Amino acid sequence: MNFGILHESRLNERRVCLTPRGATSLIKRGHNVFVESGAGVSSGFADQNYTNKGAQIVFSSEEIYGRSDVLLKLLPVNEECLELMLESQTVLTFQHLSVSSPEVFKGLTEKKITLIGMEIMEEEDGSRPILNIMSELAGQMAPIIAGNYLGRDPMGRGVLLGSVPGVAPASVVIVGAGMVGTSAAKAFIGLGAQVHVLDKNIEQLRIIKNVLGDRVTTIYANQPAVERCIAFADVVVTSILERGAQTPQIITREMVKKMKYLSVLIDYSVDEGGASETSRPTLLSDPVYIDEGVIHYCVPNVTSGVNRTTSIALSNVLSKYLIQIAEMGIEKALKDSHVLKKGLYTMEGRNMQPVLNRLFGIKI
Repeated sequence: MNFGILHESRLNERRVCLTPRGATSLIKRGHNVFVESGAGVSSGFADQNYTNKGAQIVFSSEEIYGRSDVLLKLLPVNEECLELMLESQTVLTFQHLSVSSPEVFKGLTEKKITLIGMEIMEEEDGSRPILNIMSELAGQMAPIIAGNYLGRDPMGRGVLLGSVPGVAPASVVIVGAGMVGTSAAKAFIGLGAQVHVLDKNIEQLRIIKNVLGDRVTTIYANQPAVERCIAFADVVVTSILERGAQTPQIITREMVKKMKYLSVLIDYSVDEGGASETSRPTLLSDPVYIDEGVIHYCVPNVTSGVNRTTSIALSNVLSKYLIQIAEMGIEKALKDSHVLKKGLYTMEGRNMQPVLNRLFGIKI
């Protein structure tokens, strides 16, 4: 089987799906790995590192698309990608199809594409092996991002996340107690911040309380509680996810207006539409803007900011599933692997997520 690794640079993307070591796991089993020249350079993996492991370097995106049975991407398929894709091709990527255009959804069906969203691949126990590792990384980055803009001159208010005797620490409110929220809470507490975590899932709140104890305050996330908490926060982190669907905008513009001047809102839900009415996607090269007096950080591919660590972590987890596809073939792998099957957005052009039919008004 032929696997193709694309070199993606739009949206300041610097990660790569598969490291040279990850490529080896396929090559030693007799499969071909084509790597677009430069795909791994930003993460510290030169073309030569790949060729040393038996991969073949290709010098155009068109050739990668043309030679691959399975395409490995990081950014969502768009209309430009669809023009290059072959009929009945398979692609693995972070698609977030609920916020893609109807034209992309229609194009996937017309070209009979099998699209596996790495963000919705799911184990039988409900855990998401790839999303979890990305979420853990994003959570650990939250205090670095928040501390930078909270104390940054001239933009920030000059507030430290932690404290010294006689000065209160910064107040951090995390909306969403999943993997991102838990990871972020740990990291903020480690710096001495006062942390509040809100969620509607009591079991998730219980888990985070058991892990972090009295160092974290857990609160049921009804609308009045969210409004009350973000009003006193120095930092707000949103990490809300509804599987395969657009994120509900639980933070209204009126609520943002009541937040502290130059407080920091990190919206990790922006890749699914954003949890705030004031959120819009930004780039790593220009990650923040001020709206209603609040600093917004809304980078969808945030872990590209630690691209080498992310690339290695992603490759480690993804390799297992690529081997299944390579050894079984895509049809049998999708039948036998619960994780891959749950990741399906489209299978040979057929929609596998009913919520998308309702969203786009397209019947397959």
